Amino acid sequence: MRDRLLVAPSMGCCDLFRMEEQVKFIDSRADFLHMDIKDGNYVKTFGIGPDFMAYLKPHVKTPMDAHLMVKHPQDYIEACAEAGAAYITPHTDCIESDAFVTINKIRSLGCKAGIALNPAAPLEAIRYYLPLLSKVTIMIVDAGYAGQKVIVQMYDKIRTLVKWREEMGLKFLIEADGSMNWDVYQLLYDAGADVVVLGPPALWNKSKDIRKAWEIMEAEIKVEKKI
Repeated sequence: MRDRLLVAPSMGCCDLFRMEEQVKFIDSRADFLHMDIKDGNYVKTFGIGPDFMAYLKPHVKTPMDAHLMVKHPQDYIEACAEAGAAYITPHTDCIESDAFVTINKIRSLGCKAGIALNPAAPLEAIRYYLPLLSKVTIMIVDAGYAGQKVIVQMYDKIRTLVKWREEMGLKFLIEADGSMNWDVYQLLYDAGADVVVLGPPALWNKSKDIRKAWEIMEAEIKVEKKI
């Protein structure tokens, strides 16, 4: 059984005035570097782009995950692969008409394919291409809106996905994203999540000193196995 939750800090949240310090520190400790790429269309905010990842590529060793919160992910896949993404993760509702083409393109470029599901998106939508995936991201709030409460039904969604993974003999990671903080870690771990995405409330807001913020986060994220 998993000993702990893996962590994926959202790198677009780094302090611009302390970017080098924070990137180096996080890179030395994180399991993944989460890259929220937004187009102002699929979600009504903007985020970092492939150029941000390309700049970091020579300076980091931790796998970068391009979370494509964009209306037309197919337009970004090649750029993200060239920029050094280890994982490329579009949303289900943006690839419904060409899911296999999109996922196979990601894999053909040497990247691992992920998929992200908003809370209302059904798991059944991904069942037939689960064997092609290396990671499934369950949004536990609606994508693109800050300050939401966790949608508790998403714990059941994760449990169902864990069951499918076992039944199908697959090994993809299950990641939870949205409104992450101390009060959800144990619940997510118990449900079967492997990875959590850390935003400002989970990490950067803990302290202006990234070392202190990480120390607080690590203390909060500890989980207990249940026999």
